[in-house]
Amino acid sequence: MHKHIRLTIHICAVTAAAVFIGWAIVALLLPIFGLHIWQQEWQSQGQTDLRFTRAELDYRNTADLKNSLPFMAAAALDINNDGRDEVFLGGGEAQNDGLFQLKDGQFVNIIDDTLPPKDDNDATMGAASIDINNDGRPDLFVARESGIWLYESGPQKYQSRFLGVMPEANTIPLSIALGDVNGDGWVDFYASGYIRNDLVEGTTIFNKPYGGYSALYINNGDNSWRDATHEAGLYRQHNTFSAVFVDLDNDLDSDLVIAQDTGHVEMYAGDGTGHFTPIPNPSVFSYPMGVAAGDYDNDGLIDLYFSNVGHTMPAPMVRGDLNKDQPFNADYMLFHNDGNLQFSDTARKANAARYGFGWGVVFADMDLDGREDILAAQNYARFPDFLATTYPGKLLLQNENGTFHPVEKRSRAKNNHYGITPLVSDLNDDGWPDLVWANLTGPARTYLSKGGDNHWLKVRLPNTASSVNAIVQVALDDGRVLTKQRIPGQGLGSDQSSTLIFGLGTAQGVKTVRVRFQDGRDHTIDTPAIDGTLNIAGQP
Repeated sequence: MHKHIRLTIHICAVTAAAVFIGWAIVALLLPIFGLHIWQQEWQSQGQTDLRFTRAELDYRNTADLKNSLPFMAAAALDINNDGRDEVFLGGGEAQNDGLFQLKDGQFVNIIDDTLPPKDDNDATMGAASIDINNDGRPDLFVARESGIWLYESGPQKYQSRFLGVMPEANTIPLSIALGDVNGDGWVDFYASGYIRNDLVEGTTIFNKPYGGYSALYINNGDNSWRDATHEAGLYRQHNTFSAVFVDLDNDLDSDLVIAQDTGHVEMYAGDGTGHFTPIPNPSVFSYPMGVAAGDYDNDGLIDLYFSNVGHTMPAPMVRGDLNKDQPFNADYMLFHNDGNLQFSDTARKANAARYGFGWGVVFADMDLDGREDILAAQNYARFPDFLATTYPGKLLLQNENGTFHPVEKRSRAKNNHYGITPLVSDLNDDGWPDLVWANLTGPARTYLSKGGDNHWLKVRLPNTASSVNAIVQVALDDGRVLTKQRIPGQGLGSDQSSTLIFGLGTAQGVKTVRVRFQDGRDHTIDTPAIDGTLNIAGQP
């Protein structure tokens, strides 16, 4: 009898323990399961005839996320001046960068034959290219943990030159924005700065002074540079991801747009002499990371798009030290340029607001219908896989009514890896934009467009300081006028192709192409042939 009682008690104890453990597991997994449900994307794919085919580009970034900031460089540049871009991808510590050329349908890494190797104890965060010495070949600025580097073309090969560390010792450069802010014909640049990895206190700090320092460097007229941040009115402490120079009011000088972490979007009007004054904008506290610049509604003015954390994490987890009275926005932001340096956020109206945790963003007309589309790299960088759902990078096509719809799965350009930035270039020279997803701690993903029936025109400006923020307008025979600028640095730590691709849609011809340079030159070409490349000379 006592044995049966003891056995019953034992069975009950084991059962109770099992139930307790079961409920404990449920209690542990339920929040994780609930978080995954919260993170799901519920927006269905839209319709499109656009299709891509996967191309092999054998490069896997190996960044050490425990000891390095979670960023990597990407750039499209025509390194051998043959009219087709190569792809530069930044490496992590103990890993060389990659430089890939498309040969016979295969991407070949040519970096060992082209650029000097980087130090194994360094990681490459950002890159941007431009011809600084007017020899017809692009030079490459690179932001690394060690500081800012320049690969400068020479008579026979490229040479590596160290330009120095950031002015403040707590800062490393993340990305490079190229411009000519004082109109002297020499390349200037803005280096976005972030606090060193070993000094990071958190990623949700809004209210206390915290972060790295960005810097504006003015060319001395001999391709050496001086720190002009204070005199330009741009000195401040704040972690910054990326920036671009863009002519926002078509006055033929460069304005500056900055995407900073845990803060507001910052915008500054340039006066053409190297001094900047703040421009009000509709942002509130948020996490603007990548920045894209393009005329999405074809009104002749450049609009701006910013990635953000999205609604993939509950607001209390990302509001950080904000108090309840401080407004916070997790949406992506689409700043419509209303003219006279005034902007309104039209992201929700355009269905461009509610997406995943965003990084680099780019405007590009991927289906060549004459309307700018949007590409956005997504995903977390430091969340454990069991906590964070992976998000495919977004390809958002623009509808006739100005709204956007996702098509990355339907077009077969899906990227489920930890995307840092998209890179857009016509890599196979067929007129259609191709796509590279630069992925952190994972393989790059490259997709070549299969093309279609729409017409196109490529405009190639001299890749020099004189072409930065040049305004190119293409007037079509159906009455539309398309506007683009040469804007280096779009995305995040990246630089898109310097060749401008205009989608003409079903238009059968181009009336004129007008190019307005910042130095006052105004060049017009009548009735250029469509479905081809228009090369603009350096001195119209």
